Amino acid sequence: MQKETLTPELKAYQKARLGYFKQNNPRQKEGGTVFVGDSLIEFFPIKKYLGRNLNLINRGIAGTDTKWLLDHLQEQVFDLKPSKVFILIGTNDIGMGLALPDILANIVQIVSEIRSQFLETEICLLSLLPVNEEPIFQERVKIRQNKDIEDLNLSLSLLSSLTYVDLYSCLLENGQLGQAYTKDGLHLTQEGYRLISSKIATYL
Repeated sequence: MQKETLTPELKAYQKARLGYFKQNNPRQKEGGTVFVGDSLIEFFPIKKYLGRNLNLINRGIAGTDTKWLLDHLQEQVFDLKPSKVFILIGTNDIGMGLALPDILANIVQIVSEIRSQFLETEICLLSLLPVNEEPIFQERVKIRQNKDIEDLNLSLSLLSSLTYVDLYSCLLENGQLGQAYTKDGLHLTQEGYRLISSKIATYL
């Protein structure tokens, strides 16, 4: 199975999206709820499913990993001075072949960096989502395996001083990401987002 690599086009897209954040952040009201992570967050229509009247800010960027987020917490979190942060990151690290202890260490550091800047900000760590390992999805899922995701989620659930939100379990069907919830074995359909939103809403 093949590891995932970033194309020049995706790198350029990430840079452009980060540039948009830098321009847009000053226009956002302080004290909002920030969602940060990779494409699973970027493509999440948070206003649609969680409330258009709430101060919800999406700062996901497709293709990013824990190292990227560590390097860009200023633009994706700190500038917004949030009261609450939802984090979903690590799936791409697995896809790139990074060792699980290293992914965990990076996520711990992300949490620590946010805590160092905003002691009162509530941090909600979203579990990594399952993938569908069926052959029809292998081209997109690549080396990601649910066993690794489960192992990392277990470690994340044991972290203290934050709220862990298990989204993994509600998306499972016969040990895989349910086909009704995914379009490519990795990313979610609208039905998938609707389902996880019902869980996330209880933490807003």
